[in-house]
Amino acid sequence: MADAPKEPTIEELKQENDRLKALIADLQPPGKVNRRAKDAVFIGLAEIPKYRRQIYQALHPEDIDTTEDDIALVSIENILTIKPYNDVGLMLGGKRKRKLLILAEAQAKWSVNVLIRLLQYIVDSIMNYFIANGEDLYSSVKLDMPDVEAYIIYTGKSIPRFFKGKDVVTDERGRIVLSLNKEFFNGEAGKPELQAKVIYAKNGSGILDEYIQFSQIFNEQRVLHKDNQEEMISEVFRICEERNVLQEYLKSHRAEVEKIMMTMVSPEYVREASAKTEQIRGAIDMARSFGISDDKIREQLMQNFHITVGYAQNFLDTDWEEDDAQSNQVLV
Repeated sequence: MADAPKEPTIEELKQENDRLKALIADLQPPGKVNRRAKDAVFIGLAEIPKYRRQIYQALHPEDIDTTEDDIALVSIENILTIKPYNDVGLMLGGKRKRKLLILAEAQAKWSVNVLIRLLQYIVDSIMNYFIANGEDLYSSVKLDMPDVEAYIIYTGKSIPRFFKGKDVVTDERGRIVLSLNKEFFNGEAGKPELQAKVIYAKNGSGILDEYIQFSQIFNEQRVLHKDNQEEMISEVFRICEERNVLQEYLKSHRAEVEKIMMTMVSPEYVREASAKTEQIRGAIDMARSFGISDDKIREQLMQNFHITVGYAQNFLDTDWEEDDAQSNQVLV
């Protein structure tokens, strides 16, 4: 009797996950520039301390005391799609008694649903913050909640049409304040609330304004040179250098950005992503067959895959048998 195939360990699954993450998560037809390059540039800027501080200064120019060492990047990963959010989170520490969490969502096509995505990102980030600091959510002691600020970086040419003709609220810098409670619950008291400030071409400053300009140049050249990938990429770099848009970053990271722009993902990505999901399911089933509790499995998933408690629990809670039954019905 042949030996049963060896189930992969969680560490092996992590290595497989890292390999799959190397693939760009968009399916692109041959010859087209990867649209996700803009997101990659935004995240790339935030990964470098000096640019991270410039992002913060663009949001809070009045704070001249915060140093590069005071700002940490918050990264939340979505295990179900094997790619990170296209958000940037900045956690401020330093000498502050309470940390300040800043979230930014880069967006080219307007959708008010960004508020829901930001809300999820905030909850996941705060949960990770408490876990990292060993906080007990079930303790009677009140936790020290970090302050939260949410921003939406809109890269369109002007203010989104969504706001035209509406009674908008703005802050002291003219940034529109978007309310989740108002947009989704008609301002009803007692319903969830999240306020996010919208930064766009007319009110952006510093490196955020340069990123908005970069995104617009990228979009324009992608349309003008849709049949010539190399010319499109060359023009993006030329125009950005000419206009002094993210010039230092693009010059020092040109090879990396070019590679992202030109990278295409074949249909193999879909097959491999599906296979990876099956491997994780197998690992969970194996752990359960040895009597390992879901709490321990969840901890291992969080530790080895760098995911939040919510995503790990969702994976454990999924009714795979029901999903398989529905799939079989479709196939039949």
